[in-house]
Formats: sequence, structure tokens, C-alpha cells
Amino acid sequence: MPQILVKLYTTLRLRLRKDQVWVEGATAADAVAAVAALGGSEVAKILFDDKGVVRNEFLLALDSEILDRGALKKVRLKDGNVLHIFPPISGG
Repeated sequence: MPQILVKLYTTLRLRLRKDQVWVEGATAADAVAAVAALGGSEVAKILFDDKGVVRNEFLLALDSEILDRGALKKVRLKDGNVLHIFPPISGG
């Protein structure tokens, strides 16, 4: 199974106490689920809605390509990919 690097920002970085983690997964959906598993139910509630889909607020990019949250199961991973999970955008 491919190993990929997941870059974490703000909320997820604070919850997991890391700015990046290595996870295994065949698809982008597997990788996001692995990140949620590392943080337990609290992180899963932050990442996923009640249907198990990544919340609208998050933006995911594999290497430099933005991913469709609804099609994460179709995105095949390769060793060394970098998945960014960008948090909700806020401003002041």
C-alpha cells in the first residue's frame, strides 16, 4: 500500500500536535480516514459530516491538484504523494 505525506494546518495541526504525518492508503479517502483515525473521534467529527463525507469547509489537494471531496475514493495514491488538508478559511 502506498505511503503518503499528509500536511496538516491550524485545527488539525493543533489536535494532532503535528504539522505532518505519514499514512498508508490506496486512495485519497483511505488517507483522510487514516488521519481521522490518528486523532480519534474528535478529529473525525471535525473532518467528516454525518454522512462520512469530508466537510465542505475543507480543501484537499494532492501534490498541487485540488481534489473533489465527493470523489476521494476514485483518487489512487502513489508512494510519496503529498496530501494537503487545508482548513476552513477565515478572516478578520
